[in-house]
Amino acid sequence: MTARTPGHDPVPAPSATDPDRAADVTAAVLDGSALAPGATVRTTVFDAVRADPDGPVTHELTGLTHHRRPAVRRTALTLLTELTYSGPQPWPGPIEAAAARLHDPDPDARRAAARLLVRAGGTDRARTALDSHPDPATRIALADALLLYARHAPCPPGPLRTDPLPEIRLLACIEALRTAPEEEWPALDAQTVAEVGALSGHDADRGWPLGHRWGDALFRQDREQHCYTAAARLLTGAAGPYGQRVGVDLARRALQSWRAAPAALTPHLTALVRTAPAALRDLAVDALCASRTATRLAADDLAALLSATHDPRSATAWTLTYALATVDDPRAAPYVHTRLASGAPPAGAVAAVRGLLRSGTADPEHLVPVIRRLLRSDDPLAVSTAIALSVDLGPAAAACVPELIEALRAECAVRDAQGAEWAGRSEQRLVTALGRIGPAAVSAVPLLEGIGRASRQRAGYRELALARITGERRYVEAALRAPSRLRRYVSDRSGLFAWLLDHGGLTPDQSRQLRDLVLSRPGGMQVFGSRALWRHEGPAAAADLLAVLPQYLDDDLFGPAAMATLEAMGEHARPALPHLRALIDRRTRLPLHAGSADADMNADEHLLEAAQRAVSAVAP
Repeated sequence: MTARTPGHDPVPAPSATDPDRAADVTAAVLDGSALAPGATVRTTVFDAVRADPDGPVTHELTGLTHHRRPAVRRTALTLLTELTYSGPQPWPGPIEAAAARLHDPDPDARRAAARLLVRAGGTDRARTALDSHPDPATRIALADALLLYARHAPCPPGPLRTDPLPEIRLLACIEALRTAPEEEWPALDAQTVAEVGALSGHDADRGWPLGHRWGDALFRQDREQHCYTAAARLLTGAAGPYGQRVGVDLARRALQSWRAAPAALTPHLTALVRTAPAALRDLAVDALCASRTATRLAADDLAALLSATHDPRSATAWTLTYALATVDDPRAAPYVHTRLASGAPPAGAVAAVRGLLRSGTADPEHLVPVIRRLLRSDDPLAVSTAIALSVDLGPAAAACVPELIEALRAECAVRDAQGAEWAGRSEQRLVTALGRIGPAAVSAVPLLEGIGRASRQRAGYRELALARITGERRYVEAALRAPSRLRRYVSDRSGLFAWLLDHGGLTPDQSRQLRDLVLSRPGGMQVFGSRALWRHEGPAAAADLLAVLPQYLDDDLFGPAAMATLEAMGEHARPALPHLRALIDRRTRLPLHAGSADADMNADEHLLEAAQRAVSAVAP
C-alpha cells in the first residue's frame, strides 16, 4: 500500500523499522541536529512524514513539544513548522500541539507555536488566540504568521491597523502597502513611519526584518523613489533610534532591488558609519559592504573604519576587508594577508585574494607559507581554500609543489580505495593547480602521468596540466582525440584549445573540432570556447558568435565570459550593442536566483560592470 500527498509521486508506506526511525528523530531533536541543513536525519524525517503525515515520526515530534527542556520544545515546534509543506492542510496533530504551547513558559517556544499553528492550517484558532492571548510577544507572532503564512484564509490587514500594539499595526500597514491603490499610499506611508517611531523592541523583526518586508511591499508597487525617501528619513533619525535600524534594513532591500539605490542611499548609510553607536554602525557597514557599488562609493569611510578597528579578527573587520578587497581596493591588502596568516581562512578568503591579484597588491611571500600550512591541514575547507589560492597564484606558488603532490597522492588513494569511476573535485583542482604552476612543477609529472583511467574521463584537465608543465603539445592533442564520455552536454575543453593557440596554433582537424564544439550545443564550451574561436578565426567567426553569445548576457555564470569575448571582438561585435545596452538600462536588478538577495545583487553588479566594459570596447 502507498500513501499519496499532493504534488508528489506515491511513496512506499512506512516499514517495520519505524520505531527505530522515531528514536533517531528523537535523538536529533534532543541535540538540535534535526535543524541542521543537509543533515541526513532531516531527509529521513521529511520522507517519513511525506509517506505518512500522521505516522510515528509525526507523533514523536508532537510528543516532544511537551519536553521539559525549552530548547527541545522549540526544536520540535520549528521542525514541525518546516514539515507543514509535506503534511496535509489542515494538519490536526501539529495544530493541537501548537495550540497547547501558546502558553508555554518560554517566550521563543510560544512564538514558534504561533507560527506552527498558522502554517499547519489552524487559522481560525490563531485568530481566536490573537483576540484573547494576554502576552504581547505571542500576539505579535500570531499576527505576523496570519499576515504572512495563512494559505487559504489570509488575515485582512485592515482591522489590525487599529490594534493596541504598534508592532501589529505596523505589520498590518506593511502588508496593506503591498496591494493598496495609489490613493491610499499617503495615509499608509504616514502611519507606517509613525508606528516605526513607536517601536522600542524587535519582536516584530524576529521572523522577517521589518525593513526588508517594507522594501518588498514598495518594490511590488514599483515605488522606487518612495522607498529612497522613506529610507533616508528613517536613517536620519526621524523615527527614533529603532527607526534607524529599520531604515538600514529598508535601505539594504532597496540596494537589492534597484540599481540606482547605491547612489541614492550610500551617503545616508555612510553618515551612520561615521557617527552611529557600534551596533547600528555595524548594521550600516553590512548593508554597504553587501553591494559592490555601495562599497566603492563609501570606500574611504570603510577603509578609515578598518584602520581604526582594534580587533582585526572581528566579524566587522573581515566584512570591511572582504568588501574592499573584492572591489580591488589596494588598502585591503595588509588586512587580508594578516587575517590569512593568523589561523583558519575565513569565508570569502579566495575571492579576497583574487581582488588583491587584480589590484596588483597580493604578496606571494605572505601567501605561500599560508597555502603550504593549509595544505597540511586536516580541515577539508582549509585544504580547499589552499588549492584555490594555488591555482590563482600560478607560478608564484612554486614552493607549494611538494604539499600539492602529497595532497594529490592522498586524493588518488581515496579514489582508488573507493573504486570511484570519476575523479573527485579536489583531485581535479589539485591537478589544475600543479599545471598552473608550470615548469616548476616538473616533479609532479610522473604522478600526473600515472593517474588512472578515472581521471582521464573528464575534459582533459590532466593533459592540460602536463602540457603546461612540460610544454609538449602531445598531451593536449591526445586529449582532443579521445572521445568524451559526457554525452549529455559538451564538456568545456576551451583551455585545451587556448593552450594550443599559444603554442603553435591549431591543425585543420582541431580547427574543425573547435568550431563544432562551440557552435553545436549550448553550455560552457560554447561560452568559454567562443574566445578561442575568435582568436583562431577572427572576423570570419563574428556572425556565428553573434548568433549565440547574446543569449548568455543575463546569465550570472556565463554572462561575464560572453561579454569578455564581445569586448575582445571590438567593432565586430557592434550588432550586439542593443542587447548590451538593454541590460545596462534596466532599473531593477536581474532576477538571477544566485542563492540569496545579496548574491543576486552582486551577480547583477558583476554583469553590469562587464556590460559597461564591453560597450566601451565595442561602441563607435
